[in-house]
Amino acid sequence: RTSSQILAPFNSLRPVASGYLLLVQLEPYSIAFIRQIRVFDMWKAPPLSSLQSTLADPNKPIGMRMRATYFLRQAYDNYMRNLEPDGNGNEDRGGGDIDVSKIAIDVLSTSLADSRHGALLRHEFAYVMGQLRDERSIPALERTLLDDSDDTMVRHECAEALGAIGSADSIPALEKCGEKDSSIEVGETCRLALDFIRWKMQGGVEGEENAPIACACMLSPYSSVDPAPPHPKHEALSTDEIGAIIRDEKAPLFERFRAMFSLRNRGGADSVRELGCVLVNDESSALLRHEVAYVLGQMQHADAVEYLETSLKRKNEHKMVRHESAEALGAIEERWGECEVILGQFLQDVDDVVRESCVVALDAADYWGYGGQSPEVVYGDSTVCESDELKQKFTNFSLHKAKSNGKSCELEPVNLQTGVLQNHFNIATYD
Repeated sequence: RTSSQILAPFNSLRPVASGYLLLVQLEPYSIAFIRQIRVFDMWKAPPLSSLQSTLADPNKPIGMRMRATYFLRQAYDNYMRNLEPDGNGNEDRGGGDIDVSKIAIDVLSTSLADSRHGALLRHEFAYVMGQLRDERSIPALERTLLDDSDDTMVRHECAEALGAIGSADSIPALEKCGEKDSSIEVGETCRLALDFIRWKMQGGVEGEENAPIACACMLSPYSSVDPAPPHPKHEALSTDEIGAIIRDEKAPLFERFRAMFSLRNRGGADSVRELGCVLVNDESSALLRHEVAYVLGQMQHADAVEYLETSLKRKNEHKMVRHESAEALGAIEERWGECEVILGQFLQDVDDVVRESCVVALDAADYWGYGGQSPEVVYGDSTVCESDELKQKFTNFSLHKAKSNGKSCELEPVNLQTGVLQNHFNIATYD
C-alpha cells in the first residue's frame, strides 16, 4: 500500500490537551509504517521543565529557543483553557498544584531581561507576552521599555505588547516614552499603543456609531492581537481607496494601521499589491513598514515575495523592517523554493537580527517540515524522496503550520496541530 493510503485513516485525528496523539483502532501495519508515524512525534509538546531549561541557556541554538518560546505560549494557552470555576468563584486547576501560567510569565519576563539572548529573541519574548494579554507581564515590559539604553527593536515590542494587554496602568509609561523618547520608532509605537488603549477604553466605537456591528473587515481570520483594529467604514471603500489611507503620510499613524489591517482581512492580490507598494515606497515610518511586512507574512500570498525580497535586500533599511521581511518570506508556502534561496543569501548578513531571522525561518522549515528529522530518517527509507509528490509535500513546510488556511494533505499532519505553529506564525484560521 502507498504511504498516503496507509496514513489516510489518521487525517482526522486531533491532539489532546497535553499535545499527545490518541491513536485508536490501529491495524497491524508493517514496521515501515511504524517508522512513518514517527513524523507525528513533533506534535508532542516538550515537558515544561525542558522549556524552562532551554530558555535559561542563551547558548542554546536560536531556533531551539524560538520554538521553546512558542511551546511555552501554547502551554500557557492550554492551561488557561482548562481552568474551570470550582463553584465558589475560584478557578479549579483540576487538582494540579502547578500554575503553568505563572511559570510561563516568569520565564518570559526573566528571558526578556537577559540581554545575552539577543535583540531578535528578546523582542519575540515581548511579542508573546503581549499576545498572552496577561497583566502579570506588565512590570517586566515596562522596565525594558523605560530603559532607553536598551535595544530599539526590543523596546518597541515592549510598547506594542503593553498596548495589546491594554491596561490603563500602562498609560504613564507609554506617555513618558511617547512624548520624548530618543528613538523615533519607540515613540511612534507608544503613541500608537496609547491610541489603541484609549480606543478600547471608549468602547472601541468612537466615530463608528453608524457602522455595522460586525462587517467583513472587522472579522479577522487571524489569531494575532493587533496594534490597531480595522475600521468598519472601510467595508464600503475600494481596495485602492483603503490603500490611499495607508499612503497618506499626513494621516494619523493609528488610522494608517487600521487601513492596513482592513486590507489584510480583505485579502487577495489587490490588497497585497497595495501593501507591497507601501513596504517598498514609504519613507515616513519604519514602524509602519515593519508591520506591513508582518501582515504580508500572515497573508502568505505568493505575490508578496518580490516586495519582501526588495525590502530584505535594502541594507540601509531599518533592521526591524528587514527582520519582518525575512520572517514573512519564511511563511509563504506556494513559492517556498524561491524564498529558501532568498533567505540563504542573508545567512552571513552583517546585522545580527537579520541574519538570525533568516536562520530561524530556515530552521522552522527543517523542524516543522520534517519533525526535527530528514524525511529519509522519518520514513526509514533513503529512496522514499525519489517521489516528486512527496518532495513537494515535505519541502513546503508551511503546509505543516496550523490548518494552513484550510488546505489538507494526506502525508502531513496539518489537522494534528496543537496550536504551536498557529501561534508562531499567526496565520489565518477558519474555525
